[in-house]
Amino acid sequence: MLADISSMFLFNFILELKTYYLQVKDEVKKEHTTYISKHPEIRQLLNDFLSTVLLEKPDDVYAYAQEYFSYFNTEKEPAQYKPLVLSGPHGVGKETLIQLLLKHFPDQFEVSISHTSRKPRPDEQEGDRYFFISPEEFTSEITRYSFIEHSQVNGDFYGTHKQYLKAAMERSKIIIIRVDFQGAQNVSKSGADCNYVWVDPPSVGELKERLEKRGEDQETIENVLKNAETDMKQAKTSNIYNKFIVNNDTQATFNRLVEILNEMYPDIGLKL
Repeated sequence: MLADISSMFLFNFILELKTYYLQVKDEVKKEHTTYISKHPEIRQLLNDFLSTVLLEKPDDVYAYAQEYFSYFNTEKEPAQYKPLVLSGPHGVGKETLIQLLLKHFPDQFEVSISHTSRKPRPDEQEGDRYFFISPEEFTSEITRYSFIEHSQVNGDFYGTHKQYLKAAMERSKIIIIRVDFQGAQNVSKSGADCNYVWVDPPSVGELKERLEKRGEDQETIENVLKNAETDMKQAKTSNIYNKFIVNNDTQATFNRLVEILNEMYPDIGLKL
């Protein structure tokens, strides 16, 4: 009696299990049918492959299939964008515009980190704003033409290294090079293919007010204003810059900069 009950239980269990798998099979079949009906290209691909196999009659069908379908596995080369040279007088607001770009578009932009021969200050970290190397190393890199631009300020060397730019471009980043007019001249003379934007203050008087609000001493202000007037004139006659903008209002200027960048890099589609 017990054996009969066990056999009946086992029979019912197997029957239910079979019914369940048939239902699952039907559901999967329906899903597959629906998917294939939505993608008729699947049949076309398989038909094309089968026709080619029958025509070529390869001995190793698996190897042939791997080669045949390798065309569809090709990866696109990552986009590489021209560096953006952003320059203007000291105190014009370049840093603020750069920080806004990094805030709104962190995946598209990266600020170039310069190499310098000076020693790091207590609050500076390697690779934050500078890469610190010895004067001997810097001089050696100059002789190898490793810098896209370099200059000497108060006895210390500063420069933008070509390898750093190359690595950033390979990450599909638009690298921002912030330099003064002389730095932009050096970048241009190097033959590097860049986009150039110059930022002007509304006036020299307005620039003076901004410098005073920042707490700059009078000697610094006089030097900055003297250099600014010269640089602004030379920038406009240099044929280096693609675009000029006037920083009257930070937000309006930033909006205009984004418009310009969308013109320069049409496939990145910057949206505020």
